[in-house]
Amino acid sequence: MSEQAEEAVQTELQEETPGVDMDIQPNLEAIMHIPLEISVELGRVRMPLHELVHLDRGSVVQLHKEANAVVQILANGAVFAQGEVVKADGKLGVRVTEVVSPTERALALA
Repeated sequence: MSEQAEEAVQTELQEETPGVDMDIQPNLEAIMHIPLEISVELGRVRMPLHELVHLDRGSVVQLHKEANAVVQILANGAVFAQGEVVKADGKLGVRVTEVVSPTERALALA
C-alpha cells in the first residue's frame, strides 16, 4: 500500500472512530505483506445433483444475474468492494466501483 493510501485509510479511520488512538502506522507496516486471497463473485446457483453430474465440457450454467450486474469483490471471503466486469486485452477483469469503508472492512474480517 502506498504512503498516500495508508494516510487516507488512517484519516478515514480517525473520522469514523473519534477518541480512538490512531497511532497505527507500525501496526500497518507489520501486516502490509500478509497475502490475501482475492476473489470475485459473479453469482451463485443451486442445482440438483442429477443435473450436476450431467455437466460436460461446453455446458453452460446459467446464473441468476444480468450480464452487466454489479459483482462483489472479496478478500479472504469478506466483501470489501463492488465492481463491474470488464474485458481488457482479451482477459476479464473487474473495475472497482465502490469500496467498503475501513471500519466496515475491519468488522467483516473480525
